[in-house]
Amino acid sequence: MNKKTKIVGLIPSRLRSTRLPEKPLKLIEGIPMIAHVYQRCLLCPDLDELYVVTDSKQIADVVEKIGGKYIMTNPNHPTGSDRLAEAAARIEADIVVNIQGDEALVKPEHISTAVQSLVTDPFAKCSILVCDCYERNAPNEIKIVLDKMNYVLYFSREDIPSSKRTAEAPLKKIYCIVPFRKNFLLTFASMEQTALEKIEYNEYLRILENGYKIKGVYVEHVPPSVDDADDLELVRMLMKEDLIKEKYLAKTLKRLKKQSTTASSII
Repeated sequence: MNKKTKIVGLIPSRLRSTRLPEKPLKLIEGIPMIAHVYQRCLLCPDLDELYVVTDSKQIADVVEKIGGKYIMTNPNHPTGSDRLAEAAARIEADIVVNIQGDEALVKPEHISTAVQSLVTDPFAKCSILVCDCYERNAPNEIKIVLDKMNYVLYFSREDIPSSKRTAEAPLKKIYCIVPFRKNFLLTFASMEQTALEKIEYNEYLRILENGYKIKGVYVEHVPPSVDDADDLELVRMLMKEDLIKEKYLAKTLKRLKKQSTTASSII
């Protein structure tokens, strides 16, 4: 009998954010953003376990109050992938999935799509979701180009491919749900930072520069992540019409309220 592949979701989340301080704790429909991300990830049937990875006791306290699990990490990691690797080294898993803590509207089926692309492709060490990009000259969006087999050729904060000779060349960008084979994540984190990684400010270029393959997986209708205050207001508006939240919001609100009452009575 083949051993079942164990898949663990890891949600990196930290308080320090230059664009939106204490971002994971911002309330959306009455609960912190990190609680939305955690509860939505729990709805993905492909994840065997789920942890928030953080260096913040405030974030850890929220996760604990909603009945979740977390892993505390060193606050001085240079990249999110290094923080992820520290957590991955402490758990049993075959594949670990990086799900960003600012994806308040993350869809469970998108996590499954990313995971299954890696499970079924023995050549890829990790995979990443790809979607259409409609905004030009936007350095906060990391653009991506793929080969004919849908492996990543390059990432850039510039618009690629170029529109210099092809007007309005179609753009694609990354959507940061990134499954790694655990052993490769540990190898990746042990590699020295590379020249292109530093130029583009994107650690995934370290993988390409060392000759490894990343599988790109296209998805449609990707929800916005929260980078700044404007994004937060947009996500708050979209969450009002979101159907997935109905599966967890009332239960989470009740749990947080109960925990708050208990804490008050102790004081």
